[in-house]
Amino acid sequence: MTPVFLIGYMGSGKSTIGYELSKMMKCSFLDLDLLIEEKVGMSISDMFDQKGEFFFREKERDVLTNYNFSSRSIIATGGGTPCFFGNQNFMNSIGHTIYLKISYHALVNRLKDDKKRPLLYNQKLKLEEFVFKEISERAEYYENSHYVIESDNILISQVQEIINKIR
Repeated sequence: MTPVFLIGYMGSGKSTIGYELSKMMKCSFLDLDLLIEEKVGMSISDMFDQKGEFFFREKERDVLTNYNFSSRSIIATGGGTPCFFGNQNFMNSIGHTIYLKISYHALVNRLKDDKKRPLLYNQKLKLEEFVFKEISERAEYYENSHYVIESDNILISQVQEIINKIR
């Protein structure tokens, strides 16, 4: 039995689904972003604003590779986690990865009023173009997951079925 990493773009439901799954399956749930905030002592938004994305990505890699993940853990990763420093290969080597693949249109609808995401916060951008570009750039990393689940209308039981097969 190995840890399960939930992969996907921001707003794809990793934290929500991971938390609900952990309750159903009576196992631990970890949010990688919260672990990073705890280790660094500042919020993700503050890290991006004050130190920059590269600083955040270095801390993300450090926490990911040095944390002792329990074999009975479900971990929600950040949207960019798989795309930097070989993180996707690392997660694939120590656990199972599940990509919650959500359509471009569903993502835009979920993110259009979200003011707490560091990559969207206080930026003058066209959300539709930004999301399309990022999804296109990140697809190769996300698709390298062990499992891919279309998640526009996902049921938690679908993810649970995959985890039960793994274990």
